Amino acid sequence: MRTLLLHFFDSSNKKHSAILQNLSKGAESNGNEVTVFDAFHDSIESLHLAFYEYIAVAATSPQFIGAKVPKKLVEILSSAGSVDGKKGCAVVIKSGLSSNKMVHVLMKELESHGMVLDYFDVIENIDHSVAVGKKIG
Repeated sequence: MRTLLLHFFDSSNKKHSAILQNLSKGAESNGNEVTVFDAFHDSIESLHLAFYEYIAVAATSPQFIGAKVPKKLVEILSSAGSVDGKKGCAVVIKSGLSSNKMVHVLMKELESHGMVLDYFDVIENIDHSVAVGKKIG
C-alpha cells in the first residue's frame, strides 16, 4: 500500500529523528511503500495526496498545556488534493500534559476533511514507536 508519513517533527531533534525512522521502518515491515514528508521543510507543490492510499500524520504536542493543529496541516489538506474517504492515522509524541488532547484535536481535523481514521496513539518513547509503526497502513 502506498503510504504517506506526513510529519511535523523537529528534524534537528535526535529523539524525533529516531522515532520517525522507527515509524517508517515499522510501516515498511508490513509491506507498505512509505514516503516520508517533512511538512516544515519539503515543498507542498510536490505533494499530491491523491497518489497515496493511506496517510499517517505524526506531530508533537505542546511542551506544557494546550493543543493546536499545526497551521501547515490545514494548508496541506486544503491544497494538496482530495483526502475524502482516504484511510489514515494520527500519532503524537508525548510531551507535556496535553498529548491526549493533541491527538484528539488532530483526529478531529483529519476527519473534518473526510479522512477515515483507523488508528491513533500517543508515542511514549523511542521503543514504543516501533510498535506504533507496525500499525500504520
